[in-house]
Amino acid sequence: MRCAEQAKLASRAGHDVEASNLIRQAFELEREAAQLLLQSFDVEPTRSVLYRSAATLALECGEFAEARRLAHQGLAGNPPQEIFGEIHEILEEEEFQRHLSTRGITLHPEEFQMSFVGPAFTAGFALGAAVMSRLENFRSLILRTGERVSGIAYRTRGRPQRSLEFFFGMPRAGSFALSVHIGEPEQMNLPGMAKAGVVVQELFDCFDLFESDNRRSLRERIGDDAYYANFVALARKIGPDGNSVRWVGLTSFRGTENRYVELKPMSRTRSVRVDRGDGEAADEITVEGVLRYADATKATETVWLLDVEGKKHKIRIPPGVDDVVKPYWLEEVVVTGFRDRQGYIVLDSIESPQYSPSK
Repeated sequence: MRCAEQAKLASRAGHDVEASNLIRQAFELEREAAQLLLQSFDVEPTRSVLYRSAATLALECGEFAEARRLAHQGLAGNPPQEIFGEIHEILEEEEFQRHLSTRGITLHPEEFQMSFVGPAFTAGFALGAAVMSRLENFRSLILRTGERVSGIAYRTRGRPQRSLEFFFGMPRAGSFALSVHIGEPEQMNLPGMAKAGVVVQELFDCFDLFESDNRRSLRERIGDDAYYANFVALARKIGPDGNSVRWVGLTSFRGTENRYVELKPMSRTRSVRVDRGDGEAADEITVEGVLRYADATKATETVWLLDVEGKKHKIRIPPGVDDVVKPYWLEEVVVTGFRDRQGYIVLDSIESPQYSPSK
């Protein structure tokens, strides 16, 4: 028990090697204690509790076969109903972890939670569109942050070179909150590749600057213009819209203390004149229609929007904003931006009509 507790403290402090050594010590000691009661079937619940703990620690050490063996030995006695169910859960967890192992994925101990409040949520239920779009945008933001921290140039097309994977826990009782773990491919251990814990902490640091409206410091921290535009665009999508979703919270459960960020609705009050980038101002305009055509062959991507009157509008997508545009392909959208000297509408925001502030 002392070794297991010390392992938790070492993990929270970011000392992964020390934590790994301590948890293995705890596993070997617990297995030794359980084996002392191998034939003592009448010593319950002590016997089954020891085997349950030994099997759990075996999983934490990646000893899948040993975890399965210890779990079955625990079931071979006369465990109380509660312990019986917990040992079966260990067997299910072992099968899941073993499946990840065959794919070369390690489930990182970094856990964070996404919480939602608003008319789109009630106890145990949520409007699918309100959750799924935010989870997908959050996944994109994690992948982009991982590539940026690893020194990879902004990717305008194709799949991530070394992809992290996401695993979502069940919604928490009493509210709608999802626990999220990140799976790391084995390649992430190569020199120069940012690990999941580093990526999550970098993401929280950027969210702190974003929510404090310290855009200059955020831009300086991110550095690359495309990555900066990508972060801001995705952060807007993840945050509350002020209507169906009124509050979004992110909590990280690793480190010496938990980290928490509350995402607030974006202010809809802004100037009707915007800086066009050449020292002159341009009128902000809004168009509604269906995205029907895309051209990614040029330096800056463009799409065509067909409005209800059949008129085509040329929309220029700034570098880094492509991730928020792709999900709307062939869908009805409301686009806000300004017109440049070539006649294109330079996109500032894109929404489904039902989520547009003008609606």
